[in-house]
Amino acid sequence: MLKKSLLVGAVSLAAMLASGVASAQNVYVGGTVGQAKWNDDCKAVSKCDTKSNAFKLIGGYNFDKNFAFETSLFSLGKITASAPLGNAIASAEVKASGIDFAGVAKADFTDEFGGFVKLGVSRVTTSAKGNVGNLLGFSDDTTSTQPVGALGLTYKVSKDLALRGEFETRRVKLGSEKENVNTFSVGMQYSF
Repeated sequence: MLKKSLLVGAVSLAAMLASGVASAQNVYVGGTVGQAKWNDDCKAVSKCDTKSNAFKLIGGYNFDKNFAFETSLFSLGKITASAPLGNAIASAEVKASGIDFAGVAKADFTDEFGGFVKLGVSRVTTSAKGNVGNLLGFSDDTTSTQPVGALGLTYKVSKDLALRGEFETRRVKLGSEKENVNTFSVGMQYSF
């Protein structure tokens, strides 16, 4: 499913780049890295790590100085948990990745500083696997469409290059369970 999402994202970006309406500064690309915090309470486990490294690649199109459309390919990293179960140790890991499609409202505070609000949908694939000692293993995958929202700041280093920092929240689903994953990230975007 992720391969299909990558293809959709690449086609969307190519269409924006090839469109006759694309002029200077309308199209941008970028990437961010940061930390994802999964809102899992870790009850009934002795060891639990709900923070993970996250990253995303961004492609966007500015309709004007206040509105844009963005597509992001993202990874929310992996969380792990373990607990003793009789004489064995039960362990599990969960990871998520996918693609976002979002509208972006932007405002410039000064010539260099700006802010943005992003709202859209994510196509998220969440995978879990685990085992109980050497006796029993399990795995589960769920792909779902979930909401995504973000608040961010940009700082123009030059006419074409900007630093970008943002807080995102998106929902992930595994089986019938849903939880939010919040991400703080920083990166760059290049306009052309």
